Amino acid sequence: MLVDESVYTSLKTAGAFLRSKGLSEPESDAEVLLSFVLQTKRSKLPLIRGQKLTDRQVLQYKKYVLKRSKREPVAYITGFAGFMGFEFKVNKNVLIPRPETEILVETVLKLSERENKNLVLDLCTGSGCIAVSLAKLGKFRNVTASDISFSALEIAQENAQINNALDINFIESDIFDKIGDKNFDMIVSNPPYISDKEYNTLEPELKYEPKIALTARDGGLFFYGEIACQAVKYLKNDGFILLELNAYKADEVERIFSDNGYKNIEITKDYAGLPRILKAEKEC
Repeated sequence: MLVDESVYTSLKTAGAFLRSKGLSEPESDAEVLLSFVLQTKRSKLPLIRGQKLTDRQVLQYKKYVLKRSKREPVAYITGFAGFMGFEFKVNKNVLIPRPETEILVETVLKLSERENKNLVLDLCTGSGCIAVSLAKLGKFRNVTASDISFSALEIAQENAQINNALDINFIESDIFDKIGDKNFDMIVSNPPYISDKEYNTLEPELKYEPKIALTARDGGLFFYGEIACQAVKYLKNDGFILLELNAYKADEVERIFSDNGYKNIEITKDYAGLPRILKAEKEC
């Protein structure tokens, strides 16, 4: 692949190259990568379409476009991803934040304000995008975030610093293992929920993300079962659990929580109309 020197021709050539590799949004990917190389906003690219790239910028852009052509996610190439209006550092130790998870955060924020809930635990925090967003946008008295991966927690803590959310309590813990005797108004999580069978059918981009953060035993239901069983010890009376769902196993997850005695179970659909967020209330 050859990359021309101007912004316009570089984008045109890169977009065509990525399209030839079967990517679904080649022009968008080309724009994001070039704006990163030029350290400018993507929206400004049309205004500088005639600007020439330096030799160093051409080589850097070519390198990034080649990586993307091999299906490496753009967020891992640039090292950053947007979520809830904030910027989060990401690498291959954490999942890339996704728009569907924003629905979870928005649901938690609305519920916490309506029910005056201000102590929250974010299990399997990963990049910290949920915990940081809640700390920045909510009125929580305390936000605790945990993950089994020390490498993920390092990224989460860095993201808290980047976004000036310095009052989050981070804990290295396997689910509730190291949470102690704390009680919360709300427990929130986007847990691993893909079965090994489903993992084998995922698009190539997802294979770059940490498998430990994607897959779960028991056909993808393991963490839902563990959270449903153990959370009652860590939730205050009338506390809530809010989880992101494997959309294709929503009925099974709902049954898990119903069987464990939770009440007022509700499921919210995502932008594609798929069941995505589960809300369940602890029985007094």
